[in-house]
Amino acid sequence: MAGLPLAARAVRTAAEGGYSHIVITAPAPWQPGAELQAEVARLAAGAVVEFMDEAQALAAHPAAHALPGMALAGGTLPAPAAPAGIASLRTAGESLAELERRIVRQTAKAGDGIISRHINRPISQSISRRLLRLAWIRPVHATWGTALLAVAMLAALLLGTRGGLIAGALLFQAASIFDGVDGEIARATFRSSPQGARLDSLIDAATNFACIGGVAWNLQLQGITDAALAGAAGLAMLVTGLTVIGLRSRHGKEGLTFNAVKVHFSQRRSRVMEWLTWLTMRDFFAFAGAVLIVAGLASFALYAFAIVAAGWLVVVIAVMARHSA
Repeated sequence: MAGLPLAARAVRTAAEGGYSHIVITAPAPWQPGAELQAEVARLAAGAVVEFMDEAQALAAHPAAHALPGMALAGGTLPAPAAPAGIASLRTAGESLAELERRIVRQTAKAGDGIISRHINRPISQSISRRLLRLAWIRPVHATWGTALLAVAMLAALLLGTRGGLIAGALLFQAASIFDGVDGEIARATFRSSPQGARLDSLIDAATNFACIGGVAWNLQLQGITDAALAGAAGLAMLVTGLTVIGLRSRHGKEGLTFNAVKVHFSQRRSRVMEWLTWLTMRDFFAFAGAVLIVAGLASFALYAFAIVAAGWLVVVIAVMARHSA
């Protein structure tokens, strides 16, 4: 269920809830398969796990008690009755399909932008739910899927045609949507890792730069030089700001990071700052860019990007100066 054997997910939930001895039961003659045993070993967090049929479990552990099925989707478990508490896990209440949908819904991020929340995330979670039915699927497969979409996007933009421009914009939006899948798979299967996050961030940044540069190059080939130069200038300002932040993060004592500007303004809670944060996030940028380009306003999109990049660079410098003060 949602990329993991049901019993392995139950073990993870119970182990995190403080249970040190977990009994997985099923009607005879069920036996745990190799995949289940491997996932239980990965997720048990040191708890002792036994596999028994129901009659054996009752005979061996008459004091065992059942936990609610909703715990499989991340619900709150009752505390163990004793430090070495024993729990027999079984599903109850929700159907497996309902549990699966709830597990995938819980993979959303609190920091999702307005486009991610209402457009991208419902689509990416639908994709994730289907991919998670493949036993071999891992987050990195989805990460490389985003990279392939980015390569296709750049190839389309470099054609230098109106059709290539539209195709590239739509592929950029597709990459923005699919970018959520690797994280959803990782969170649903407890496979999040710093290495995976770094690869995802690297591909995201490369995709963003390739899109802006590709659109500017496409317009240049179409003879729309002023807009192409505006896009190139905006890209240069973006790279400058990110380089400054990176150097400050590497050498500064306070560890200013690439998220420093967002964090700085998120501390100033107001509706205006919330909307400004949403409007500068990648999900909005990709969606708005695709809409403008399809509508024949690619030049306007690059002019707007250059203006936003200039304002962002000023803010980066101001925030950095404040951190240094």
